Amino acid sequence: MYRRQFLRAIVIGGSIPRLVAGGARGQQGAMTMAKAQYGVGILGNCCTHGAGLAGAFAGHPRTRLVTGYEPDLRRGPELGQAMGLPLAESYEAVVGHPEVDIVGVTTDPCDKAAMVEMACRAGKHILLNKPMCESFDSARRIEQTLRQSRVKCVFDISMVKGLAPYAKLRQEMAAGKYGRPIAYHHDFGMTFPPDFPIRDLWPERFDPPQVSGGGEMTNMGCYAIDYMVTLLGSPRSVQAKRGSFWQEYAESPAENFGQIICDYGDFYACLAVGKQKLTEPLQGVNDLSIRFHNTNLILNPYTDTCIVNGLSRPMAEYVGDTVPEGAIDQLLRCIEQDAEPQDNVELGRMGVEVLMGAYKSIVKHGAVVKLPLKDGSNPLLRVGRAPAHDRDPSALRASG
Repeated sequence: MYRRQFLRAIVIGGSIPRLVAGGARGQQGAMTMAKAQYGVGILGNCCTHGAGLAGAFAGHPRTRLVTGYEPDLRRGPELGQAMGLPLAESYEAVVGHPEVDIVGVTTDPCDKAAMVEMACRAGKHILLNKPMCESFDSARRIEQTLRQSRVKCVFDISMVKGLAPYAKLRQEMAAGKYGRPIAYHHDFGMTFPPDFPIRDLWPERFDPPQVSGGGEMTNMGCYAIDYMVTLLGSPRSVQAKRGSFWQEYAESPAENFGQIICDYGDFYACLAVGKQKLTEPLQGVNDLSIRFHNTNLILNPYTDTCIVNGLSRPMAEYVGDTVPEGAIDQLLRCIEQDAEPQDNVELGRMGVEVLMGAYKSIVKHGAVVKLPLKDGSNPLLRVGRAPAHDRDPSALRASG
């Protein structure tokens, strides 16, 4: 069941959970500016995310696609086809269109701060797709821009939060059900067959860090980092390693795998994130183990694994009536009720700080990096490819 939700999240941009009981959906409360339908513009199509977001908006009964723009000669036609509309001539034309109420931001990470500023100046609400941006400076810039605006912005980062078991755990921890954790470990990523043509399908994965922010610690790691800071807040310090043992990554500045250790004072949170080549079965990786003083939980939504204090339980019994609220629904609710998003850019900024701290640790050969960061630049700009000891020697030989 939850494996299908995972695949759907990839295809249409996914959902972000608001922690509600099943019977609470559809309750609207006090409206401030309800509309029958909201016009949507799509800004960018990095890694096909714009096309996916267009599909989600097209399928929502209260949104309609108006226009979009993507300058890349490959990604632009994909976006136009997904929208079923002619594209605009520029990002400015999309944001300035009088029928556009909401913009979906799916550009290259390096352009997202500028897109948020443009949308805020025009008074257009924002669905900001992951990853948030390419540096901690840009994350702070996005947060500050929105703090000074009445625009509503939901951070769309769904592949963990959008699954009901993790929404349930988020609800329980927010209510203080289990108390303080004593250990936390999350394995998260995607797996592919040995002949998967990743460079052909997603060439953006190999862009330099000043464009992309980084490799798979940015692309896949942002999901696990975001969920961690949502549950636990910001850590005191970060330590990390990365690896480029997939040939296409070894030939580029990007990593395909990383490990991050976060110090929360009285316990560590450990993340293992990225992409791997595997033989069958090709099952996504999403295992979370969290231990408290009097409770131990192991969850994997993809395999319907739920283990409480060493005993297997039916996942449906654990989830109960918790229903994740979709990102679009969350944004419309916040617009109409003048509410603050649950999944907001403050959490996004916290996640980017952890990620940049991890990259700084890698640049410093595994050193412990204390948070908060003083330098907001991307540490990877100071290095080239992943360190040689983090690479697969056979891949390096194959690449010459």
